[in-house]
Amino acid sequence: MAELDRLDREYGLGAMPTSGAVRRSHRRGVGPVLPGLLITALILGGVIAVSPAHSMQKVRQLVGLGTEYGEGEYAFMTVRPDTGDPVGYRTCEPIDVVVNPEGAPGNWSDLVDTAIDHIREPTGLEFVRVGTTNVRDFERSYDPSAGTYPPVLVAWATADEVPELEGEVAGIGGSAATALGTRNAHYVTGQVVLDADDFADIRNADAAQAIVDHEFGHLVGLDHVDDPNELMHAENTGQTSFGPGDLEGLSILGDLAC
Repeated sequence: MAELDRLDREYGLGAMPTSGAVRRSHRRGVGPVLPGLLITALILGGVIAVSPAHSMQKVRQLVGLGTEYGEGEYAFMTVRPDTGDPVGYRTCEPIDVVVNPEGAPGNWSDLVDTAIDHIREPTGLEFVRVGTTNVRDFERSYDPSAGTYPPVLVAWATADEVPELEGEVAGIGGSAATALGTRNAHYVTGQVVLDADDFADIRNADAAQAIVDHEFGHLVGLDHVDDPNELMHAENTGQTSFGPGDLEGLSILGDLAC
């Protein structure tokens, strides 16, 4: 655990700089939470550009929802302004995932599969590993009128390639949505990018898995919270698994209508 604490202090969990967006937690006793990570859907001239460097919304809305996993704190990356419901992936459709293993640790496949299992259990979301890829386009764009979207990309990179990994950032993650601002808003693709240099130095398997799980939490829609007992806290201080608030937020994302 001391090794995990050292790694947490050095690397952090997805503490990507933001423009100071305001977010509120979904819990009893509302308080501010730390900025989350996001691969933004920027709708410009009919093209959705996927970029890890922007914030999808300036304000996160409070949603009062019941709990199943016990007391805890959770927050969502994006909510629908009309209903206050979180934006997530369609629960009746599989989520295709490809991995670019360049620069990844030797156990990259186990890390990805375990993160998928940890997300699938509370959400019921179906992830399908569709193979590996050479794609390293972290600023992807696509035309939403095409009706098809690239699979979720999981990759390892350095700060030279992805500047958002600069400093104490071990990974970034999030998803792009179509039809933002409408009742039909939902995520269609996303990416998780992990710091190759940091993972080369990590000797604690639980610490490495916690980082990947944290970024997959962002991928499906969880935001940062200010409770250090939740894995979605921005700077992990020893938490290696999803806490009760994390699990409740994930279960809500898994209950969204298709």
